[in-house]
Amino acid sequence: MNDSQHVFIIAEAGSNWRMGTSDRDLQMAHALVDVAVEAGADAIKFQTYRARDTYVTDAGASDYLANVGIQRSINEVFVDLEMPYEMIEKIAAKCQNAGIEFMSTPFSVADAEAVDPYVTRHKVASYEINHVRLLRWLAATGKPLIISTGAATEDDIDFCLATSRAAGATDITLLQCTSSYPAPPDSLNLSVIPWLGRRFGVATGFSDHSRDPIVGPVAAVALGATVIEKHFTIDNRLPGPDHAFALEPEELTAMVSAIRAAEQARGDGLKAVGSRETELRRFAVRAIQATRDIAPGDPLVEGENFDVLRPGKRSIGMHPRHLDEMAGRHAARTIMAGEGIRPGDVVPPVADA
Repeated sequence: MNDSQHVFIIAEAGSNWRMGTSDRDLQMAHALVDVAVEAGADAIKFQTYRARDTYVTDAGASDYLANVGIQRSINEVFVDLEMPYEMIEKIAAKCQNAGIEFMSTPFSVADAEAVDPYVTRHKVASYEINHVRLLRWLAATGKPLIISTGAATEDDIDFCLATSRAAGATDITLLQCTSSYPAPPDSLNLSVIPWLGRRFGVATGFSDHSRDPIVGPVAAVALGATVIEKHFTIDNRLPGPDHAFALEPEELTAMVSAIRAAEQARGDGLKAVGSRETELRRFAVRAIQATRDIAPGDPLVEGENFDVLRPGKRSIGMHPRHLDEMAGRHAARTIMAGEGIRPGDVVPPVADA
């Protein structure tokens, strides 16, 4: 991402647009766009795939889907959730009018060809990280790539990046992701986020499948994430594979607000005196200060007429690093109690005649 200070928030609609008829599907997709806009997300993302291009025939049923009451084979599930290509233009137009970026994850080259005219960046799903034909096609568009790394090894990521870069990709963001739905907090492994950046020299982010709207995203931002992706829905009780672990509208809004606060709190990573610290630094950082009135020629003795104290609104004395140099020194001028003792206020003792 170009602006490392701004966290790019993707509201992941996934398959949650599916309501059973084409009219209701489009209405729900538009409603999801409105929710994402209201929450303050930067983009809303859907998924574009064809079952025949994704799983083998008779792939069987997924255990994780069975746990949410979906007993059908994954082939049947994917057939039901295929987004008609003609919907893409309609949803993209809705997004443009609503002022939010449209995204959709393609699962094949044909899907990518359908999606590409309507997006400014491409998302690569975790399980497509080794999809050579798709990676090359997406990279050749020259558009930024956001790549999830759920269930991926270091070698998988190396292969994906090498393939993408060889095909022309230059702007790549890797997302830490745990491929579990939902993902328990202790499975998120957010410390991988800065490692991804160091290891692969790319921007980093977090695709969050946990149920909590705050903990994962905020911690990820603190660790340097510049992209946060999170599933959302209108209602957790709706039927479908992605509703149960997705955020509801008020939770999505809370997440966006927390991320914006976290990105401000993260700062620029440079340790310096901030503008809000200047007054108290001047007021409270210790210096060498007179503790009683000192006449010219008086010996300067720590604990008797000077000490290392906070100056408040009095003049500021020398840094305590000069403390050892004060031994045996005398005052060069009258110094009032509370004043700072500066280098010109200190002279060596007069030698004996």
